Amino acid sequence: MRIENFEAFVKIAHLRSFTQAAEECFCTQATISQRIKNLENYYKTQLLDRVGRDVKLTVAGQRVLPHCEAVIKAIRDSKNELVILNKLSTGELNVCSSNTPGTYILPQALSDFHLLYPSVNIESQIKYAKDVISEVSYGRECELGFVSQPAETGLDDKKLHFEPLLRDRLTVIVSPQHPMVLTKWEGKTSIPLSELHGLSLLTSNRKSTTVKNVERTSGTKVNFKQVVALGSMEAVKKAVELNTGVAIASHFLIQDEVKKGRLLSFSIDDVFINRYIMLVHRKNVSLSPVARAFIKKLKEDLIANYPKLYCGFSGQTGSNSNI
Repeated sequence: MRIENFEAFVKIAHLRSFTQAAEECFCTQATISQRIKNLENYYKTQLLDRVGRDVKLTVAGQRVLPHCEAVIKAIRDSKNELVILNKLSTGELNVCSSNTPGTYILPQALSDFHLLYPSVNIESQIKYAKDVISEVSYGRECELGFVSQPAETGLDDKKLHFEPLLRDRLTVIVSPQHPMVLTKWEGKTSIPLSELHGLSLLTSNRKSTTVKNVERTSGTKVNFKQVVALGSMEAVKKAVELNTGVAIASHFLIQDEVKKGRLLSFSIDDVFINRYIMLVHRKNVSLSPVARAFIKKLKEDLIANYPKLYCGFSGQTGSNSNI
């Protein structure tokens, strides 16, 4: 069945006129009438009723109309996909992200994207969230940014669009041999923030706002024995495994270690932070075909790998979290 037959039927259904439909399809009325006849022969039923100058859909026509529209859309979408594919034969994908998405979320999607479009040059950088936002905001090298941050604090930036991709949550991580596990936390899944008083806190950098956000949300100020900045979350996890102290981290960071029994994680009582992995890009600026294709592939991966955490909606929010 030729697509012209579907297009003729859809045009007549919306315009209620063979004459106008023929004009929009750039053909004669005789041709468009033949196309309708072809479609009716295909379905073996009458789709249109002519009453004088009026054209009305039959019951069968009403039933098949949305399906014919879907056929036309599917064919157009497939053509667009090929256009995008041709444009992606060359190009560059430049992304920058904070630690959590850059280390634990994006690598799989970047790898999959490279397999689909091997001719596209990919550059991915990991920076502090505030630097990611600055890079994207001023339109420097990064077209797309990814940050992990709580929604409540809000970033007033009229130039940027923030789209939540995944829901995130913070956890306390400790060694299975930590004294608090052996004496107080064994068998628990959550703990009050106050029980971190007097413990050594390990963090990636002293400028991280994670602990402050947790304290603000819970209304509890924690007096740690000491705060040790180790430069990266990988170093923090290793130090926690060695029982050097405790840390507060995204659950995305510690899934493998928890599964293997090298770390324990506890949610924090009375701490409700609407924290998200965010996509950031400039408003009112058309994204490149490469960037659009990567976003599409990334969302497909996130839906497949994190169906319960995928947001599937757009919004605007932000903060200066450094996780």
